[in-house]
Amino acid sequence: MCDKHLEPYQREAATWRLRLNRTDILIGDWSASYFSCICCPPLLKTLNPDIKIIVMLRDPVDRALSRFVEQKRVPNGPFRKQVENSTFAEWAATELVSLRDCISRAERFRGPAPAGAGPFTGWGAGWTLGEWMEAQCLARSNLLGWSAYSVFLGNWLAHIPPERLLVLYTVDLSADPLAVLRRVEAFLGVRQHTYDPQRLGLVFNARDCYNWRCSKPQKEVGPVDKADGAAAGGHEGPFKQAHAELVRFFRPYMQRLFSWADEGKIAQVPPAWRTTYA
Repeated sequence: MCDKHLEPYQREAATWRLRLNRTDILIGDWSASYFSCICCPPLLKTLNPDIKIIVMLRDPVDRALSRFVEQKRVPNGPFRKQVENSTFAEWAATELVSLRDCISRAERFRGPAPAGAGPFTGWGAGWTLGEWMEAQCLARSNLLGWSAYSVFLGNWLAHIPPERLLVLYTVDLSADPLAVLRRVEAFLGVRQHTYDPQRLGLVFNARDCYNWRCSKPQKEVGPVDKADGAAAGGHEGPFKQAHAELVRFFRPYMQRLFSWADEGKIAQVPPAWRTTYA
């Protein structure tokens, strides 16, 4: 996004206000790719100094596995060639070696934090060269690296104050979607909407239907780790081993999230995460 023309983005927001003949509406945008975009926080803040950001996080290993399964099943997926001939365990082992090598090289350039650095640092906001390079390693690893949440969330919080950044969790959305929507409405300062109870129980863009034109009742969407063997893991033993290795990799990033949650800077994380990534 950072090297694209900004005028079309601004024009889109103005067009909706003109089309509806209203100035009291909130214009929003969403993308799974903004979170890991290193230069997006200062860019979007420049576009709108009063911007509010909502981040939805999933268990990091589950997110990586889900993305893997998706790319196995979508014929024209952007990362299909990376995964089409591998089980999850095989792919994860190879990707971890590459990612750890990249981070190890970045670590050589990690100097002391700049004097006066705040609780959060980011791109152009206190990152050392090594931290920037680590973020690049993770950002370029779509399936796996994007799950290192603390690096990217810290970058956003270095530019957007915590009171204007709401962190939500998919496990809460699954358990009580209406409660999560009420939190979003309160955060945005909009009136409460009356939602169709039946639609609140639907899951869109799920396995076997990767688009927004179809849906399934939540009870019909099974756990991602129960996906077919070729996609998920092949054999139970290698899959469990890969899962354990990914937990070890993500542990330091997750524990940083836990610290922020305990300090009241983000919403408390799901209890199961503390057990898994302790």
